[in-house]
Amino acid sequence: MNILVPFSWLSDFLKTEASAERIAEALSLCSQSVEKIHRQNDDKILEIEITVNRYDCLSIIGIAREAATILPHFGIKAKFVPPKIKPIPKFKRKKEEHYLEVEIRDKTVCPRFSAILIDSVKVKPSPKWIAERLNKVGIRSLNNVVDISNYLMIETGQPIHTFDYDKILGKKMIMRLSHHEEKITTLDGVERTLSGGDIVIEDGKGRLIDLCGIMGGKNSEIDENTKRVLFFVQAYDPAMVRKTSMSLGLRTEAAARFERGINLEGIIPVIERGVELMEKLAEGKVGGQLIDIYPKKQISPQIKVDSQYISKILGIEISYEKINKILSDLGFKIKKENKNIILVKVPSWRAKDISLEEDIAEEVARVYGYFRFPGKIPPINENFGLANQPIPKKGTISPNFKWEEIAKDVLKAIGFSETYNFSFVSKNLIQRSNLDPSKHLKLKNPLTVDFEYMRTSLVPSLLAVFSKNLANFSKISIFEMANVYLPKEIDLPEEKMKLAGITNDKNFYEIKGILIEILKELGIFDFKIKPAEKEVIDPFWQKEATGQIVFQDLVLGAIGQISEKVTENFLLKQKIYGFDLDFEIIEKYASDNKIFTPIPKFPPIIEDLAFVFPEKTYVGEVLQSIKAVDSLIKSVDLIDSFDKTRTFRITYQHPGRNLTDQTVKKIREMVIKLINTKFKGELKQF
Repeated sequence: MNILVPFSWLSDFLKTEASAERIAEALSLCSQSVEKIHRQNDDKILEIEITVNRYDCLSIIGIAREAATILPHFGIKAKFVPPKIKPIPKFKRKKEEHYLEVEIRDKTVCPRFSAILIDSVKVKPSPKWIAERLNKVGIRSLNNVVDISNYLMIETGQPIHTFDYDKILGKKMIMRLSHHEEKITTLDGVERTLSGGDIVIEDGKGRLIDLCGIMGGKNSEIDENTKRVLFFVQAYDPAMVRKTSMSLGLRTEAAARFERGINLEGIIPVIERGVELMEKLAEGKVGGQLIDIYPKKQISPQIKVDSQYISKILGIEISYEKINKILSDLGFKIKKENKNIILVKVPSWRAKDISLEEDIAEEVARVYGYFRFPGKIPPINENFGLANQPIPKKGTISPNFKWEEIAKDVLKAIGFSETYNFSFVSKNLIQRSNLDPSKHLKLKNPLTVDFEYMRTSLVPSLLAVFSKNLANFSKISIFEMANVYLPKEIDLPEEKMKLAGITNDKNFYEIKGILIEILKELGIFDFKIKPAEKEVIDPFWQKEATGQIVFQDLVLGAIGQISEKVTENFLLKQKIYGFDLDFEIIEKYASDNKIFTPIPKFPPIIEDLAFVFPEKTYVGEVLQSIKAVDSLIKSVDLIDSFDKTRTFRITYQHPGRNLTDQTVKKIREMVIKLINTKFKGELKQF
């Protein structure tokens, strides 16, 4: 499961000078993997994949605790600041009154049932700061009461439900298992037919008012007339919640947390925090004693740990002091029994996850950092290989070879064929390619006139191969990766690795797409394609149909159309497009760092907008400008071009909710205004 953690919200509980990027790196190495960092206005939002066993990390507080433990091992000061909890105000009433009768027919399905009544509630819009925080994690603000429950769920990991107390008929709640084909209308207005065996709550009149652990009933929801709220915090059997959620196809934030397990000891602090927020934001007051049905108290394991055994199974020496520090920062209680033996009490939020000495070793290892463990070759049997022969050493592969193979694989997958050519070329081939022979290194003793010069570009050789094969193939796409040789005064030539390709089966935009795919696979993203400057591109390019690829002010190469003069020299009667990349620069910036983006849960909105532009308006800059208008714009593509009209396909999408027409309209108006003011373009009316 992935969760969104705004950096501004995380900072409430994590005091550090580390940037969001640094925190993301540390968490990914030692805890939960940060898949992506989203930028929204002045905030950065970490998208984190939480493993199934770490239910404690499905919260802002859980991530803050992890980061505060891990960051010091990277030399960064960090402190976890838990929320300040105010005890529930004492409820005073002359005559004791039971405001709610509770019956739980099967105690195993609900290990803890807690609730409290809040009187004099005023339902109204939430303060801006709460609405903004919920929006950043993909939850729509509804009203102050509902928002408090969602806010605390994201912050603490504990799902909460709020009932309109006056809609609970008979002031009674009966928790039971549903009957076959029993029906309930949930908060989303959908009537759902239950298969039976689902945890539900019925009121005193037999109405189902809650589909427990998943979604509340429509008949007990909070609305603008609500005056009394039952603030309801509980835990359920995880397997039963998952079974119901999957059978109904109803996945909710609450279900995702309940089905992983809930920290039973953390329920009352959540109620205390909820009461405080209800008083502050909804002007509510405690209207009755806390109801807390907790028949079997959660017991946290105590594990006897030998620090020397920890070092032995990890294969490295880790001191008792370091083990103590790591576990203490994670919330474990440590008691030393003798020199090596310590008694470790597991915190309540890890009680379902930690039970063995090996589990403790794993905690120490991950926080210490698996990447810090030395790489050792396993011991080899003395009978390995031939008798009296030395053990062969493993060879090494140049790291650059990997990047070369990746680029080649992309091109082959797209339909290009690899060619191998001599490093020598003839004077005739150089001249036909519109190049100057005097700028090439000439051999003193060439084998033949065809191998007289060292080539400075791969393109002439590719053109020669292309023209020879055209008689047998109507469509040709070829590439080559090899060194070129640039002359130097009184010295050996400079060898430079290049990657070039040409085709008559692709147009400029398709070649551009291929280039994007190659660089993306090599981990290079923030590059631009700019109009070519004559003095920095080879003369075999058609200048007005060629662009430069720029990355961090470095020119990676060129992309575009081969000059018509050159194609005529090779007796080619069609347009030839190609690319020529400086692979040495690319190898320096290539990276394995990839960000996995899961398939979005919510559908996109896609629309086409056509604009009429002035002459010589470069589309690349327009595309980048549109994409930067709003984070909800996921992609912008040029899909049609005619005369001065350019048609763009814009995809809008939110990772956590469906987009409304009003939201898209607002962004569309911003795009139209940008095009008009920055590029003098006009929206074309049809």
